[in-house]
Amino acid sequence: MKRILLILTIFSINFATSQKADLTSAILAFQKNDLTSSKKWIDIANEKILNGQSLKPKVQSKFYYYKGQIYLKHFQLAISDTLLELDFNLLDIASEAFILDVNLESAFSKKSIIELNRCAYLYVDYAYKDYENKDFSTAGQKFTKAIYINQNPIIGKVDTVNMYNASLMAFSSGDYITSVKWSNELIKVNPLDKRYHIQLIDSYHEMGELDNQLISIKEARNVLPSSKDIIFKEVNFYLATGDNSLLKESLDNAIKSDSTNPILFFALGSTYAQLNELDNAKEAYLSAISLDPNYFDAYNNLASLYLDQTIPLIDKKNSLDYSQDKEFNKLSKKINNLYLKTIPYLEQALILQSTNTNIINALKEIYYKVDDIKNMKNMKAMLDMSDEDKNNFVIKLFSLQNE
Repeated sequence: MKRILLILTIFSINFATSQKADLTSAILAFQKNDLTSSKKWIDIANEKILNGQSLKPKVQSKFYYYKGQIYLKHFQLAISDTLLELDFNLLDIASEAFILDVNLESAFSKKSIIELNRCAYLYVDYAYKDYENKDFSTAGQKFTKAIYINQNPIIGKVDTVNMYNASLMAFSSGDYITSVKWSNELIKVNPLDKRYHIQLIDSYHEMGELDNQLISIKEARNVLPSSKDIIFKEVNFYLATGDNSLLKESLDNAIKSDSTNPILFFALGSTYAQLNELDNAKEAYLSAISLDPNYFDAYNNLASLYLDQTIPLIDKKNSLDYSQDKEFNKLSKKINNLYLKTIPYLEQALILQSTNTNIINALKEIYYKVDDIKNMKNMKAMLDMSDEDKNNFVIKLFSLQNE
């Protein structure tokens, strides 16, 4: 019996010595930049471990560190040599080896952390390249691998940037379940970032899960009550479901709780506009402006209220034949009146954003249609000005008109 135990002990020592020799050969080859031999020897040592051999912790740490180094070097070789195929399995194996070493918290662990950061950077770098090539699913997988590296307890980094990227990639590839998962994780980390809530709401919308969509909207409104984007998500939800009473009730309650918030009145105005309740829309927009005289969007939307009303009148006018002069003149007068009501709001919008080409073009067209040729030419001239000149011109133009 003692002889058998002695034989087994000698066999075990020889096997471990052989395995250590394989590791030494791999390290020496790696240090000589002989990547082919280093990979061969590290794979032999790895195979022995898979077959049940064990290493002392110190040797084990060295094995994982150099296995990671060798596989990472093979991956990086393909980056510099375009003739070689870029095999991300090599980067996966390298990352896994470094993680195993880091978890041992041994002499090599600090070096492995540095290499893990390099691996995470490579995953992210190529994730962005996949994104640029519109391969959203593969990009998401790479962002996820970077996240898991950074989440390692030894590193302890909460990687919100790549978590958000992973959520966006999942959404873009149609994997809404994964997008929901990352969005929920992000909201736990920072519930005050509206992007995370919007991503969650949009994912539930795409999944057709109306109950969860509404729950996520209400939770977002609770923590971000003044967010215009979240308010509009709620508005659009009720518009899509046709529940106008709840829509108005929601906005009315929001305004009651924050009656000095111009954003809420703006949202109410936009809601009334979509419901074609134009007088109410106008009143709400004017309330927003009374609270914030520099509210560009409110002026712009007020102008749109009147411009939108011209569309059916113009269509009707264009359908008339030459014998209907009376009706033609009547419609022309109505259209012109609407244009005249539009002008003050567009002018105020231009004062606030003098470089806004859309506003300049809109005013140019409307001035022309109401026969204000002088101002039409002013707007035409503005289109060719620098931003600084536009600003100075607008100040001078409207100050003269107000004298």
